Amino acid sequence: MNARFVAGVTGASALLLLTGCVAEVPAPVTENPELPLKAAVLEPQSDRIAEETHAELEAADSEDDAELLTDRVGGPAVTIRDAQYTLEDDGDGPSPDDLPQATQAVYTVGAEGWPRTMAAVTEPAGEDSTPVVMMWVQESIDDDYQLRQWSHMIPGAAIPAMNGTTEGAQQLTVSAEGLQMTPEEAIDNYLELLREGTDSEFEETFAPDSYRDQLFAARETLTDAASEADGEYEDSIEGDLDNTFVMSTAEGGALVFTPLTVESSFSVDDGIVEISDAQQSLVDGDIEEVAVYDYLDTLVMYIPAADSEDQPAVVAADHNLISISAG
Repeated sequence: MNARFVAGVTGASALLLLTGCVAEVPAPVTENPELPLKAAVLEPQSDRIAEETHAELEAADSEDDAELLTDRVGGPAVTIRDAQYTLEDDGDGPSPDDLPQATQAVYTVGAEGWPRTMAAVTEPAGEDSTPVVMMWVQESIDDDYQLRQWSHMIPGAAIPAMNGTTEGAQQLTVSAEGLQMTPEEAIDNYLELLREGTDSEFEETFAPDSYRDQLFAARETLTDAASEADGEYEDSIEGDLDNTFVMSTAEGGALVFTPLTVESSFSVDDGIVEISDAQQSLVDGDIEEVAVYDYLDTLVMYIPAADSEDQPAVVAADHNLISISAG
């Protein structure tokens, strides 16, 4: 008789619980009030965008139907919400992320060129959660601003000073210079750190963060569990520059919004990998000796200016299970 091994709730599929205190979010910088407003989105417009986004989310949440996410929610955010609806529909899974409407700060970019971004830092959803960093994108003059990702702030992390809805930040590219490293280099280096673990040459480059700590802990736990079952645990982590967006900070740094894909494979020898009841609704196919967990993670990274003494840091991150399949 085959043995059964529970992989689902012991790390690979565990959600990262980003709870605890975070540094106070600085008020948006609004210098030179005597000059004409330069931001692409003024405060009344940002309020309307946020209100319409939450209205669309509430309509979709009430039906657990991602097809209702159309005008104001798009890209990775739809994929993540769809998986959350699937988990909730099953009855045993968690509820979708609570995205508070109350905000501490809203940041926009200057009114030149596209794509344009807008970001907001919410109030915490409750005592056991941290603020959520939300990011919208307007691809062209004919498109609506769409919510593309959200991430909970890392405990202890701080959002750098940012321009608000008066001056506006600069929309940067992934190859922007004048930083300690370009956004593309920062993503590549952080990916190498995630792949290699604490022995990576980049371990000291980035400030500590609980996102990678929990990924490393899950990897160690599942590697040991697979070994005990004469199996194997592997994961692969990839970036997505096409859905990465960068805003300048008030002091010459950059705030980078980027998704990552994480694929975790857990196998056993002469046994069956058992999926937890809370995750059964995401299973595609018959799971036997190999289970592959696919995640779509959302990160917000701060890259300081070249002359800054700060370290690059992940300031917000979410680990989102999207699907489980047979290997």
